[in-house]
Amino acid sequence: MMNPKDKIVFPLDVDRMDEALRWVDRLKDLVGVFKVGFELYTSCGPKVIEEIKKRSDNKIFLDLKLNDIPNTVLRTVRVASNLGVNWITVHALSGLESLRSAVSVAYNDLRIVAVTVLTSLERADLMELGFNAELVREVKDLVLRLARLAYQAGCDGIVCSAKEVSKVKELYPEFFTVVPGIRLEGAKKDDQVRVVTPYEAVLAGADYLVIGRPIRESFSPEKTCREIAEEIEKALLHKETPKEPV
Repeated sequence: MMNPKDKIVFPLDVDRMDEALRWVDRLKDLVGVFKVGFELYTSCGPKVIEEIKKRSDNKIFLDLKLNDIPNTVLRTVRVASNLGVNWITVHALSGLESLRSAVSVAYNDLRIVAVTVLTSLERADLMELGFNAELVREVKDLVLRLARLAYQAGCDGIVCSAKEVSKVKELYPEFFTVVPGIRLEGAKKDDQVRVVTPYEAVLAGADYLVIGRPIRESFSPEKTCREIAEEIEKALLHKETPKEPV
């Protein structure tokens, strides 16, 4: 069984190198993956990746959600392959050819992760963006359509909410799934809409859980990480327990 802590992805959502590295030092033994997103990468550039690698052996998730023409995506992924990160995100809405371009040039064990529908969006938001009402009758329908594109392109995994992950795993068991929108029992949702607890996410089939604010804003981030890992372990044990015959 995978170590429960290794399923936790902690976003380094800060704008200073020193603050990001303090979080790395503080949580490197309690989480499995550090996520570098727009804010930190825009502020510090590739140097922050180098510094994280000096301090930890944790996986690094470069979450840039590339959404551009195939040639631009191709050239960016080629550069990212030299950074030594483990995953990079490409938005599935960039289209099949952009996804294929990313897959075609990834090397140094860089995994391509396709973003489907952001967990801050629900049906009304998608309709406001111009999506056909029938297509987004359920958000899951659009997620699965985008997951199919990612599969056809040869991506390694996808980002989706826990509301869709069980169906994604059923259709595409080869994918690893990265699930944001994780909130602890009774916690506020913030700007997330399609949210679940860590236990529910793992039970549904999530491979990795992106958990930022619930850890960062807690009284004791270390204690919260341990509690999340315990919850993940319970879900994993529940999944492995043989069901009694009816």
